[in-house]
Amino acid sequence: MLLEDERVRRWIGHFGLLVMMSLAACTPPSDAPNNGLKLVSDVTLPPATAILQLQPQTQAQAATLSVPTPEILSPLQQVTVDGSFVLVTPTLPPSKTPTLTPTQSLTPTQSPSPTTTVTATATALLLPTSVIIPITREVPVAAQEVCASTWFFIQPRPPSCPINPPNSSQGVYETFQNGYMVWVGSQDAIYVLYNDAQYPRWEVFRDYFSDGMPEVVGEYLNAPAPGLWQPRRGFGLLWRGNGVLQARVGWGTMEYEQPYSVNVQTARDGTLFVSRPTTGIFALMPGNAAWNLYDGAMPGNSVILPTVLAPAVQPMPIPTMIPMNQ
Repeated sequence: MLLEDERVRRWIGHFGLLVMMSLAACTPPSDAPNNGLKLVSDVTLPPATAILQLQPQTQAQAATLSVPTPEILSPLQQVTVDGSFVLVTPTLPPSKTPTLTPTQSLTPTQSPSPTTTVTATATALLLPTSVIIPITREVPVAAQEVCASTWFFIQPRPPSCPINPPNSSQGVYETFQNGYMVWVGSQDAIYVLYNDAQYPRWEVFRDYFSDGMPEVVGEYLNAPAPGLWQPRRGFGLLWRGNGVLQARVGWGTMEYEQPYSVNVQTARDGTLFVSRPTTGIFALMPGNAAWNLYDGAMPGNSVILPTVLAPAVQPMPIPTMIPMNQ
C-alpha cells in the first residue's frame, strides 16, 4: 500500500513540474510589476485522471492537491508553486453521445369557410275572423232511421223504410201507345199504367189466362198502323175484354211481351215500387192517383214521366176491378 502511495506522489510531482515548465515558457516578458493573478492556459484532463485542485496562495503559501483513490483516500499533499501562476481546474471532455434536438412539426391550420348570415323575418300569421251566431233555441235534428229491410233500388230514396223485404219473382213487361202493362208472377196480377190525365192513373187486375187458351184473336190481327200489335196471352185476354182499358192504353208497340225478373216493394205510406226490365222504377202512388217512372240508377231521382193528376171536377167512375183473392 505504501508503494502505491509513493507512485502517486511521484506522478504528481512530475506532473506539477511539467506544468510549471509549460507556464514559464509561454509567459511573455513584462517590465510591469505583477499585481495579481493572470490566466495562462486551460488544461483538460482525461476522465480517468485524478482531480487536481490548486488554490491561489501568496508567494509564501503552498497549494494543496488531493487525489482520491478507488479504495483508500490518500492524504492531502501540498505543492509549492510560484505566485505568478493561476489555478487551473481540469474539466471533463464533452460527452460523445449526440444530443437530440427536438424538431418542431408544422401543424396544419384550417382556414374557416365563409359563413352566410341569414336573417329570418317573422311574418305574422293572419287568421280568418269568424262570427259566432248564438242559437237561442234548440234545433231538432231528425235521426237517421235504421230500416229492418233495405230497398232493392238506389234512386229514388224513399223517406221511410219499406214494410216488407223486396219480393222478386217472374215478370212480363210490354209497352203500349199510351201506357204500360206489367205482370207480377208472385201476385199473379197485371198492373196497367195509363199515360193520360184521366182517373185512375193506374189499375191492377187479376190474370185469368191459362195455358191452352188462344194467345191472339183473328179479328185483331189487322192493326190500324204498322208497328202496332194486339197483346198476347194474359195481356191480350184483359185488353180484349175491357173496352175502356183498350181505349185508354191503345195498341201494343211490341209484338211479343218481354219476360224478366221483377222486384216489388211497398213503402209505409202505401207507395208501391215495381222494377222494369230496363233501367227505371215505377212508383205507384196510393189511391191510384198518380204514378212516376224514375231512373233507378242515376242520382237526382230524375223523373222520366211526371205525375199527372186527373181533373178534380167530376171524376170518371172507376171500372170494376177483379178481386185478387178469386
